[in-house]
Amino acid sequence: MGEPVERASTGEAPLPAPGEAPAPIDRPGRPHLVVVTTRALAGNESTPPGAALRTRFWHPRDRRWSENDFESLEHARRLFVEESGWVLRQEQSLDTPLAYELIFEAHRVDFTRPSQEQILRDVGLTPESVNRLLEQVDRERRDQ
Repeated sequence: MGEPVERASTGEAPLPAPGEAPAPIDRPGRPHLVVVTTRALAGNESTPPGAALRTRFWHPRDRRWSENDFESLEHARRLFVEESGWVLRQEQSLDTPLAYELIFEAHRVDFTRPSQEQILRDVGLTPESVNRLLEQVDRERRDQ
């Protein structure tokens, strides 16, 4: 994983940090770069418990912005890599708390799979019902 980019003191554009680039994805098809930005969540936003930041990227299949809330940058990064199969190519911090720009390499096929929400609906659940189930499990663990 690359190091965050540091800004030059002269006000120039950020310079990439030295380091090894991740190995290319060994899949057929042309790679697709996904730029994910993050920001801190405001106190007045409706968010899941424990969420601290929101990610945003353009989803080519849905032809709209995709926004998701996460507990931390590490949590977001891990899910994009492990669940989506993307490879992190570059990461840099921006000038506000919890604001980052992450550049991932993906393939178009990554955007044709059903979304997590579609999978949940196929088995008769919604994101809200899953959150309620998880909260119930947490309560039961605390009560033991």
